[in-house]
Amino acid sequence: MSRVRGFSTVGLLLLLASGAGCQRALVTCDITQRTCQEDIYFHDLSLRGDGYDPFGGLPPVTVITEDEFRQQLIAQAQSDAAKNGPNPWDKALLLLHLTSATNSSAGDGGVGDGGAGNDAGTGNSTIEDEVAHVLAFYSSQTKTVTIVAHPNQTGSDAESNAMITLAHELIHSLQDRELDLNKQDFQTSDGYLAYDTIIEGDARFYETLFANDLLHLEWRQSNITELAKKQLQDYYDNFGELGAPQFAAQALIYPLGELYEATEYQAGGSAAVRHGYAKEPPRMVGFLVNADGTAPPVGSGNVCPASAVANASLPTAGTDQFGALLLYTFLRGWNVDHATAFATAQTWTGDFLRVQANGDLSTTAVAWRIELSAPPPAQIAQSLTATKELAVTSDSRSLEITVSDSSTPLSWNAVACP
Repeated sequence: MSRVRGFSTVGLLLLLASGAGCQRALVTCDITQRTCQEDIYFHDLSLRGDGYDPFGGLPPVTVITEDEFRQQLIAQAQSDAAKNGPNPWDKALLLLHLTSATNSSAGDGGVGDGGAGNDAGTGNSTIEDEVAHVLAFYSSQTKTVTIVAHPNQTGSDAESNAMITLAHELIHSLQDRELDLNKQDFQTSDGYLAYDTIIEGDARFYETLFANDLLHLEWRQSNITELAKKQLQDYYDNFGELGAPQFAAQALIYPLGELYEATEYQAGGSAAVRHGYAKEPPRMVGFLVNADGTAPPVGSGNVCPASAVANASLPTAGTDQFGALLLYTFLRGWNVDHATAFATAQTWTGDFLRVQANGDLSTTAVAWRIELSAPPPAQIAQSLTATKELAVTSDSRSLEITVSDSSTPLSWNAVACP
């Protein structure tokens, strides 16, 4: 998840309205300089309150040039390509329109490609986009923060944006002293996204408070959740700017997590944010909060398996559970309006996605069964079948979507469900 900001925290913070905290006033500075890095780090500590070790000190910080960063990204892309080779999941995501032909890069299991432990993932940006826009990132593998120097980005606005970004990355370094940011044992994409939402939401929330102090804005504690709601709504309203649905989901975890943490903070300050980790939703549906502030039931996640192609030469290449957030972005990508897609995602109780492919990957087939607590609106099947690429069956409590790149029609065998 790249630190390339799709929407401006600065602009949205202007919605805040009254008295600021008592930390020493910040001034804009150059984040490539040690004194600036220390100012940001200690201000992060003051915002987070006790419970985070102030004696751990500033983590190792490396400053690299744009060209050095470019070479790192090229080397990583080449290494990934050599290691992973052709992947049926890449084709599966394309067939579902979760990615586009220019940015399909997910590994096995759908969306798990980096996480909070490495904020400089390639995402849906080209390498040059990354070089131009990534300001800093934290690596849980090396426990270091890397700053990308941009000599052509000058002035107080550029410095402020860089400082806010570094504040976010330094929060990750503080998290990594208490949490496992290098966690890799996710069983599903839904579980991965839920874990990353709480991590990124924590960092994003304190990033917002840092920006408030840096820009000399004013805020009331009672306005914190309202600000978070407005920022989240901005993402929903500008969904088309978030990229393909897979990457839109990865972008949405930031404001979704921030709203969750803002609600915790309003109830009990920084201590409540930390305690929130003990009760975080295990699935993304738990972050899809209604206007009244209540989240829908998380659901068991258990679901009847999706259909399978009746062809012995097309073995199963893997299964996954995508969860409510990817269901929402998938529906939006197929031109379902926000209100319908969001309300449907909130009724998610479980899903099962099966990918099948032959040995040379010349044929790939996908079946995705989604179970819901309410009947899916008729508009959904109409939107999904409009281009005749997807086949959709639905009943009062489920949707099943099938698609393949086979040149001849496939026979699907429905799995017997209890």
